[in-house]
Amino acid sequence: MHTTNDKVVVITGSGKGIGRGIAEYFAEKQWIVILATRTDKEGILVQNAINDLGYRSFFIQTDVSDEQSIKNMVDRVLERYGKIDALINNAGITRFKPLLESTLEDWDELINIDLRGVFLCTKYVAQAMVTQKIAGSIINISSNHAFRTLPDTEIYAAAKGGVNAMTRSMAISLGQYGIRVNVICPGFTDTPHYQTWLADKENVQAIEGEIKALHAVGEITTPEDIAQLAFYLVGDESSKITGSEILIDGGLTARLYHSSKF
Repeated sequence: MHTTNDKVVVITGSGKGIGRGIAEYFAEKQWIVILATRTDKEGILVQNAINDLGYRSFFIQTDVSDEQSIKNMVDRVLERYGKIDALINNAGITRFKPLLESTLEDWDELINIDLRGVFLCTKYVAQAMVTQKIAGSIINISSNHAFRTLPDTEIYAAAKGGVNAMTRSMAISLGQYGIRVNVICPGFTDTPHYQTWLADKENVQAIEGEIKALHAVGEITTPEDIAQLAFYLVGDESSKITGSEILIDGGLTARLYHSSKF
């Protein structure tokens, strides 16, 4: 697999969970990692953890729902490193709420972060890639909810479905510049968010067992699984892959139904 000493990757939402896992993996592969995340405490913590191991990362406070914040982040990366080789649009929020109780504020917040944020980050990073003549790679982190979903997830499913559709168009639009755009769609992933959700259940062991049983491989995805796929997608080994929607959910979405009765 490819390693490098000077390639620069911007990872949004890299303060925890999947984003942090991707950031740490790319840093280990000798990429310069830009931690474009909203919370100072998390960003500095991850930056110190990576740099203390002898790798290179740089935290830039970034709110993907704020266009000016995104523009400032891109400008700072270009001032410091002169280029951006890859972008991973990972920042997002998960909010499941009954349709009849959902508000316009709920819609605006989730769409602005999960969908509009991907659009804006891609726009400004792609502009930089084109200007610098970088044949870069852009990866959008979506969800298996873009393919199959559940009750009370209307806004989230709409955002992730939009990310997938937008990825296809971006791949066509940017292909002429040598820029590839793909989308990774995880399902259950072992993150602090997942562990907190699980801990709130009455029978943790039973719930966890049922979740694993829904997966063809009997396990849920880890941030490292997603990081390995992302790393492959930014490399020359995947030079013909663009506009692709790649599920990484242990076979969860492949299942038609699950019943304890038959």
